Amino acid sequence: MLLRFMRLSLLLTAALLWAGCGGDDSTVGPDDDGEGTLTEATLAQVSEVFAVSCAISGCHSGGEPAAGLSLEGDFAARIVGVDSGQRPDFKLVDSGNPNKSYLLIKVRGDDEIVSQQMPPGNPLPAEQVEIIRAWIASGAKE
Repeated sequence: MLLRFMRLSLLLTAALLWAGCGGDDSTVGPDDDGEGTLTEATLAQVSEVFAVSCAISGCHSGGEPAAGLSLEGDFAARIVGVDSGQRPDFKLVDSGNPNKSYLLIKVRGDDEIVSQQMPPGNPLPAEQVEIIRAWIASGAKE
């Protein structure tokens, strides 16, 4: 009888632990819903990502940036609320709406992109993509 009680107790404890680990819509830690983990990112953080991976010679910088899109200097005014040249039904950055922001879609390599994922041949690490997503989600503040 005691053995049966111990097994039942162990099973109940395991069930409670399992149930407690599920997504609970809290803001503490990710629920792995594809929406990332940062709640906010700054323009300076995004600028750092672009400076290292995008606004480099022959890409999105200089007098003739690729696709006419410069991501150096004061880039926010050139991308927030601006229609995408490749997908005019999307904004480059749709403030507060990362899943409708073509720039994020392009760096993630989503199915909706025209041509190839950016940066070509060397996708951004997940942490850098998350910085861009969080900045857009929090309003793409300048």
